[in-house]
Amino acid sequence: MEIAPLHDTLADAPAGGIAQFLTARDGTRIRVAHWEGGTRGTVLLMPGRTEFIEKYGLTIARLIGMGFAVVCIDWRGQGLSTRIHGTTELGHVEHFDEYQQDVELMMQVAASLPRPLHLFAHSMGGCIGLRALIRGLPVISATFSAPMWGLHLPAVQGAVAPFAVRMLRTFGRGQDYAPGARGAKHVKLESYEGNPLTTDPEQYARMRMLVREVPDLDLGPPSVGWLAAAFDEMAALYNEDLPPVPMLAGCGTDETVVAYSDVVSQLERAPVGAFLPLDGARHELFMETPALQDQFWSAIETHIQKCEAIAAAEV
Repeated sequence: MEIAPLHDTLADAPAGGIAQFLTARDGTRIRVAHWEGGTRGTVLLMPGRTEFIEKYGLTIARLIGMGFAVVCIDWRGQGLSTRIHGTTELGHVEHFDEYQQDVELMMQVAASLPRPLHLFAHSMGGCIGLRALIRGLPVISATFSAPMWGLHLPAVQGAVAPFAVRMLRTFGRGQDYAPGARGAKHVKLESYEGNPLTTDPEQYARMRMLVREVPDLDLGPPSVGWLAAAFDEMAALYNEDLPPVPMLAGCGTDETVVAYSDVVSQLERAPVGAFLPLDGARHELFMETPALQDQFWSAIETHIQKCEAIAAAEV
């Protein structure tokens, strides 16, 4: 085992976490952390784009308090996992299928942890997680926070952008910055005012503190290739039959990063799906105000209890 850094104290994460570097099938070095114990099973926690394990320190603490072991990951290209050109300035993949190799590493770490397994996924993690479910991820429940099943774009931009970035990719511009991405407010953490992530100034300050204290955790805009691959995968997911795993998805009514309507549309296709609108919430539901978080966590607990009862009845 190659031990990796874990800034658990800075992140207010529970003691006892172990981070390690694992190597994916294509040779990419990925950081995975886990917290053992738990009497109710294990949560596979899948962050969003730009995110990293430490950002979820408080979420992990809450899950452990609920009785779960936890596995969390830095996706390729972010956190302390391998970066393109070794820089924090650009996020890039050629195809979203690359992330499924990272999911395989999460499952390796989870192999010795308690069952059953539960999926928790935010934003881009929701896109990766849904693909993993389709491929048979062995979980009994899935909880999504503002899943990236579509991007929030003006009508004209939404029609033109997929075509434009695919053309740029075709002409060898895949590793360039995606058009307009460098100034996106959800990429560059600047002032709290007008931010699209949270209505809680303390949580926003915490996000900024983590990347200020550990600059290697930061990540800049996506590449043309990443954005084209994201459009490819979001479209492809609508052509797949969704599995019977019970799914709960929350989305804020003030969401401006992912497409609220696409979250609803995917859940309508799911054999067992429930949608939770959170009035006034923005993109980061696990990092919203205490009142909004409490609404989300209450729904999550009810969702998981139902799934546990179903699983127990099937034994």
